Amino acid sequence: MLDWIRNLLSEAGYLSATIRNVELASEEALVNIVRHAYKQGKGEIEIQAEIFPKNRVEIAILDKGPPFNPLLEEKEIDTMLPLEEREEGGLGILLIREYMDEVLYKRERGSNVLILIKKYP
Repeated sequence: MLDWIRNLLSEAGYLSATIRNVELASEEALVNIVRHAYKQGKGEIEIQAEIFPKNRVEIAILDKGPPFNPLLEEKEIDTMLPLEEREEGGLGILLIREYMDEVLYKRERGSNVLILIKKYP
């Protein structure tokens, strides 16, 4: 999946640093789905991407897990604390928000849909 995103953004003219940020945000979103939406077993994940030339890319990640809006579950995280003193979780959404220009969530046709938007370049 990350190779697919890398190739898509590279062909669209995105800079390598931007591509890496989108890869990291996408990976965090996928890890969250695997850990939380499908922790009881297997499930499907669908990934869609649309390039708006010289404007933005929109990556939609869909899962059939229980309704869950990760944007509402924002925790305050003290990034200055040593790792062993931090509460587990929450950094993934923080990283996604940091690396993407916009992040949206909706529940549609029985699926969670997380949309990651990165402006060009």
